[in-house]
Amino acid sequence: MFDKVTKSIRVLSAAAVEKANSGHPGMPMGMAEVGAVMFGSILKISNNNPDWINRDRFVLSAGHGSMLLYSLLHFNGYEISIDDIKKFRQLDSKTAGHPEVDTSLGIDITTGPLGQGFATGVGLALAESYLAEIFGKDVIDHYVYGIVSDGDLMEGVSFEAAELAGVWNLGKLVYIFDDNNISIDGNVDKVSITNQKNKFESIGWHVLEVDGHNESEILNAIEVSKKELDKPSLIIAKSTIGKFSPNKQNTSSIHGAPLGEKEMNLFLSEIGWSGDPFEHDKDIYEYFEKKRLEDNAGYESWKRNLDKKLKKDDMFKLLWEQFQSQKISIPKSFEKTDVATRVSGSKYLELIGSENKFILGGSADLAASTKQIISNEVYSKLNRSGQNIEFGIREHAMAAVVNGINLHSKLFAYGSTFLVFSDYMRPSIRLSSLMNLNSSYIFTHDSIYLGEDGPTHQPIEHLMSLRLIPGLDVIRPSNSLEIIHAYKYLFSNSKNPKALSLTRQSLKYLDYEVEYSDFENGGYEVSGGTDITLFASGSEVNIAFELKACLSEHSVQIISVPILNKLNKDKSNELKKSNLTFTLELGKSTGWSDYIGDITESFSIHTFGKSAPQEDLSEFFELNVKSIEKRIRHYLD
Repeated sequence: MFDKVTKSIRVLSAAAVEKANSGHPGMPMGMAEVGAVMFGSILKISNNNPDWINRDRFVLSAGHGSMLLYSLLHFNGYEISIDDIKKFRQLDSKTAGHPEVDTSLGIDITTGPLGQGFATGVGLALAESYLAEIFGKDVIDHYVYGIVSDGDLMEGVSFEAAELAGVWNLGKLVYIFDDNNISIDGNVDKVSITNQKNKFESIGWHVLEVDGHNESEILNAIEVSKKELDKPSLIIAKSTIGKFSPNKQNTSSIHGAPLGEKEMNLFLSEIGWSGDPFEHDKDIYEYFEKKRLEDNAGYESWKRNLDKKLKKDDMFKLLWEQFQSQKISIPKSFEKTDVATRVSGSKYLELIGSENKFILGGSADLAASTKQIISNEVYSKLNRSGQNIEFGIREHAMAAVVNGINLHSKLFAYGSTFLVFSDYMRPSIRLSSLMNLNSSYIFTHDSIYLGEDGPTHQPIEHLMSLRLIPGLDVIRPSNSLEIIHAYKYLFSNSKNPKALSLTRQSLKYLDYEVEYSDFENGGYEVSGGTDITLFASGSEVNIAFELKACLSEHSVQIISVPILNKLNKDKSNELKKSNLTFTLELGKSTGWSDYIGDITESFSIHTFGKSAPQEDLSEFFELNVKSIEKRIRHYLD
């Protein structure tokens, strides 16, 4: 029966790609046995309760092989019909070219950019271990499985994340490596000579090798790996890409293109298929039904235990309800001091951490500089309940792991580094927005005024570059009440990622009031006036107030814009009281007019910075109050 099931997986996957005249048939045809074992014997998932928090997670890191997942979900009774599969890669179809997260359909994660699924899965496994420690293994006890490709393992982010998984002893992470030695441009061994077994063993992984087309070898390897709880596991499954395609199997031509009518017919003949490739016998569905009935019953048993625990354990009930609500306790007290926003922010983050167990995060070996430390309890193999995560110098993996933690269920997670290093994180940040995650990225040293470290570390284009990512909110608060609002918004269930930008340099505290609802809108007046309007974000709000004092004979309006990307021209026109409009932000001004309309002049920086103290930089780039005042008076005169 197993061979009949794998035949159906191969045929349905290849047929969908053929009908779409687009897609990647080779991987599903090569991984049919692995997929059948995973869904038929291993995965604990409930098609009646697809968002069950204690289900196993399945990460198809090789997202180009999406038809493998869609075929399996269809045969397993998820809401993906044959009609949906016939619409593979079509507009608004459930079956997109690469998997897009939708737990109601059984799709746990958006994948496609290689390496991202691998690294995000590490975050999923970390979240499982953390929540198991908080709530108990009778409530949270599941595995994270995945299929990874040669391409995944070549991407640097996967190695960053793999080493972290080894350091953290994430034994409930099991990946199957589709070792077919083929990529788009030909044989992988032309461009990679890595011994993956030795590599992964050297960083603390448990590694097994199997025939990727042998049911018993695959099943046994997974069962052995499940028992290895002190190490993550990599099962190297030697496979043939496009198996049973007479002329294209084991070649790059079957990686990313349909078989074509002639080869499709030869494939169907070779595999012994007759009839409509979209029609499959009832026993194929029945093969998977036994495991799904077992898991649906498992869910009901789990739910009974949960309900019982909620009734008997008041402390557990309090924690569970806080977790489920995703409502973060926000401290009311806040010390008003003249410090850098990274410092005022760190003090407030520490207060938040003392009142909330469901926020985790850390930095890429820069905690002493970013100061974004939520707790003194460090997450490790010896302390699974630690909220402070030490990522090492791995910005890209940090962002992906943060995504995985947020993706798991209802945890909030953040990663912190210098703003200039957001470049290392961008692919993961973009995916967090595609997945509508509450991922948080805290960036410090957010302008040329970090000073002597010079242009390699001074961000110029970064603020506006991040604002270009659809759905990402870039928050740049001044040293004021905006700090409290910034962290409250950062850890809100808005279903979109946020990037918080903080200063290295100290700033005077600005004692003005602003309602949280106004903050959420992106911009508001903090000081009235009618002659000129100054739009400013973050540290430049201080400069705006200094300019107002210098231009005391004129009526100067100041509008703070902590979330510039939430503004548009209509909103901005309602705010500003003057046709003389100036912007203040220590970064490229390109794009400001899209948010606020006509601009008289932007006081910004469009070249790389220089290594020098802050005072010398402000004078050299003519961004000190004296220089800006002179240029504004030119318009007034």
